[in-house]
Amino acid sequence: MRISNEQIQQVIQTQGVKPKSGPAGASRVEGPQAPDAAQFSLASQDVTKALGVIAKQPALRVDRVEELKAQIAAGAYQVSGQDIARSILSRNMANDLQ
Repeated sequence: MRISNEQIQQVIQTQGVKPKSGPAGASRVEGPQAPDAAQFSLASQDVTKALGVIAKQPALRVDRVEELKAQIAAGAYQVSGQDIARSILSRNMANDLQ
């Protein structure tokens, strides 16, 4: 779509702005101008905040890892087959949803 000079002039006249000459015969439009701004939704702000909190968390829960290592070394670590199956199935279902 092309915008002709007449269309530009018509918009300038209807908006009540006055063109001002600039360098090399270019015209500038004077009139009320709002500053550039960006608005983000509350959901976007919440996601950004949550990502910041997550980024501050350590990748591994060192305390839990040490606890499990101690249980394994002592031979006291017990996990049921049902818990293992539940974990495998839930991860498999989560992967299928992606």
